[in-house]
Amino acid sequence: MVSCRHRSTAKQMRRGGISAIVLFSSLIVASIGLASLQLMRLQGRSAEESADFIAARVHARTALEIGMLKIRNDSFWRTHLGNGDWVSDQAIGNGSFSLSAIDPIDNDVTIGDNHPIILTGTGRQADALFRTSVRLEVGPRTGSCLEVSMISGDDLEIFDATLTSDQTVCANDDVDAGGSSIVNANVEAYESVNGSTYTKSTQRRSTQRDMPDPLHAMDYYLAQGTTIHYSALRTWPQPQILKNTTFETDTQHWYANGNCTLQRSGAQDKNGNYSLRVTARSDSAAVAAQNLSLDSLRSGDAYQVSLHVFPTANAQAQAVVTLESSDSGTQTFTTPLTALEINKWGRLVGTITPVWSGTLTQATVSVAINNANDYYMDSVSLDNTTYPSGSYVLDGLLSPAHNPFGGGTNAKGIYIIDCAGKDVQVGRSRIVGTLVFLNPGGDAIVKGPLVWEPAVLNYPALLTNDTLRIGLASAGFNESDVGTNLNPPETPYPMNGGTSNSTFSNTDSYPSKIAGLVYSSKDLKFSATSNITGVVIAQEDIKVEATSLNLSYNSIYVNDPPPGFDADTVTMKVIPGTWQRTVN
Repeated sequence: MVSCRHRSTAKQMRRGGISAIVLFSSLIVASIGLASLQLMRLQGRSAEESADFIAARVHARTALEIGMLKIRNDSFWRTHLGNGDWVSDQAIGNGSFSLSAIDPIDNDVTIGDNHPIILTGTGRQADALFRTSVRLEVGPRTGSCLEVSMISGDDLEIFDATLTSDQTVCANDDVDAGGSSIVNANVEAYESVNGSTYTKSTQRRSTQRDMPDPLHAMDYYLAQGTTIHYSALRTWPQPQILKNTTFETDTQHWYANGNCTLQRSGAQDKNGNYSLRVTARSDSAAVAAQNLSLDSLRSGDAYQVSLHVFPTANAQAQAVVTLESSDSGTQTFTTPLTALEINKWGRLVGTITPVWSGTLTQATVSVAINNANDYYMDSVSLDNTTYPSGSYVLDGLLSPAHNPFGGGTNAKGIYIIDCAGKDVQVGRSRIVGTLVFLNPGGDAIVKGPLVWEPAVLNYPALLTNDTLRIGLASAGFNESDVGTNLNPPETPYPMNGGTSNSTFSNTDSYPSKIAGLVYSSKDLKFSATSNITGVVIAQEDIKVEATSLNLSYNSIYVNDPPPGFDADTVTMKVIPGTWQRTVN
């Protein structure tokens, strides 16, 4: 028999257990509720953060798209946008974006038109940040003026000339070959191809080729160049080389070469009141002579000698220039033999072109006459006639390390000459650099013979803002023809990988040609027998009136356009697989 007390205690235990279960269940329910509330809060925050992250990523992509748009819309984006940040914290929606650019090759976006770039876009919204980058490289070019060896913005006219090229020549208007012209090149024209004797294909283009912007093509070179004033060039006429040419005062600067006597005489005169009398001559070799200033002579220059002579007996005579140099020894250069009539003034005249090697040590002018009788001499001259009167001449060596015309040197070889309407000529020379020819006169000319290459491989050789004639001699030349060393140690020939020495001689020879891009914002005219390796561009007309013009195409200019010539030619293309998220 179970007692009542025992039953009561068991009942109370059951009631306590139920209460504990109920209490525990309440705690569980409460905990679940609190957890649910926390989860909802976390989910809300996560949703907000996810939305900010997505927005930041969109902003970063937008930055890259804007960068590519800037490139497409600005032909000079490398210069205008430069290195580093292109856009900083530009507001967009509830966030912002930034954009920067680097050149992975040399870290300089502003140079190297064929270099790739890496654009990096950064997007921000609230606390979210997303950074992404992409690589752009130069895409293929079509329709560029740099794809052909010669192009005119207007007409290409060939008259009684032979034009030869290993690449297409083109006109954005008409091509006309007149007279006995022969065109040994593929020919393109936007309008028409006229004339005959085209030995290769001819075709009309449906679109004109892209040309440089004439307002900006030379901007870079004008900013980077070193100025040479035209008055610093050699000018013609050159000063008179002989001294005391009229003998009106005395016989100074003249001496007796051999056994004879020199006197100032009023008995005879050609001009003025006096002349030089050469008397008491022991033999025909006894004559008057004058030593010349060595600085006044240069190997390869042309000189006109003129001596008026009054013989006291019939004679045969000629003017003589005698040179002594370290390598060439003694040399004589004479005018044509002239018959002189007794007691009458005759003129010994002619042009000589003395050439020597090594150092000139002595130079003398005199007369060679075939008798020993007295003679008078008056109104004498020795003139440098290498170039026409009124010319300003750039000749000799011009390179990044050598500028004999003042203004200092230029590491890139960019030299600017404002001709100011003067007839500046580029004569017998070697040029390693880019020459900017501003405002040339109507008779300005690149004549040579010369050898010319840019100092920077893909830079132009010649730029001009006006009409210019190019008329090179086809024959090669040597340093004796120019009178200076053209390949000193700091300027080997060729510039890249060539040889050099410290003296000038007739053994260092050079071809006569221009290797580089030639550009005029107006017309170009060709004469003589010019040879050009590169690309020839005239914004307006090209006229070929040469005996022959030989063009050899150089693809470096289309593959790596120089500054100022990349407008409408360089397109930057996204490289697939280079889109990537980046972190600092």
